[in-house]
Amino acid sequence: MTNKNYSSANYTVAIELAKPVADVFYHIVNDVSKYWPEEFEGESTRLNDEFVFSSGDSHYSKNKVIELVPDKKVVWLVTESIRKTDNFDWTGTKMIFELTPKDDSTLLTFTYDGVILENEYDRLVMICNMVIKDLLYNFITNANKNYTISIEVKQPADVVFDRINEVSKWWSKDFTGSSAELNDEFVICHPGAHYSKQKLVEVIPGRKVVWLVTDSNLDWLTNDQHEWTNTKMIFEITAAGDKTILHFTHEGLVPEKECYSRCTQGWDMVIKDRLFNFITSGKTI
Repeated sequence: MTNKNYSSANYTVAIELAKPVADVFYHIVNDVSKYWPEEFEGESTRLNDEFVFSSGDSHYSKNKVIELVPDKKVVWLVTESIRKTDNFDWTGTKMIFELTPKDDSTLLTFTYDGVILENEYDRLVMICNMVIKDLLYNFITNANKNYTISIEVKQPADVVFDRINEVSKWWSKDFTGSSAELNDEFVICHPGAHYSKQKLVEVIPGRKVVWLVTDSNLDWLTNDQHEWTNTKMIFEITAAGDKTILHFTHEGLVPEKECYSRCTQGWDMVIKDRLFNFITSGKTI
């Protein structure tokens, strides 16, 4: 960093989002690949997680989560970097997200605190504004049409992960199949009312489980009784100090679906009551 063409830079940009602070924080740490303009690889949801941004062979940076205060602050430190076109290296730079609740909205302040080439301040401003004011703002504003719900528990992430996989103890006793390993399949069937077949398409121990609904029939619907088919149930687990946050999304369960109202009421009960009680006290259905 002794190159005479380098200079210190501290640029801040702020946006207000019509979302509660918990939702904004969740998207910042869990959905980096959906709003950051470069290729993303790694993990970014927990303290000391590391991840890489890259643009083909020309641009690379390795980053580490060095501060994570749930619903308040996230700090990434650039631990390695190179732009091959001119050998620019911004290692040591921090990218800081700070969240402040404002009624039902959230003020998000982003700060780039590090180095740039002396002639690139305007470029830094342009990139930060694009990422925060355009990409991140639009992503969060348009997110959450899918049904989502979060619960917070005192149990560690590995316990939460294991309890999710014991489906017959919290979702339904009308369960057949297996639900613990990648590619496992299981069926929930309430004759005359509900049939759905799920396949485990993503399993990351202690972090994430995704079920794909490969077949379904909701007998009580009048239009399309297969509305659940090709939707996904996504369980994302985030450690938050001495607590664990479980964020559930039924991707594809949107307000336009005929089943939306009744299914969201059902998921509220299943996740907030049955799964919560099973995780926290071991109470089964």
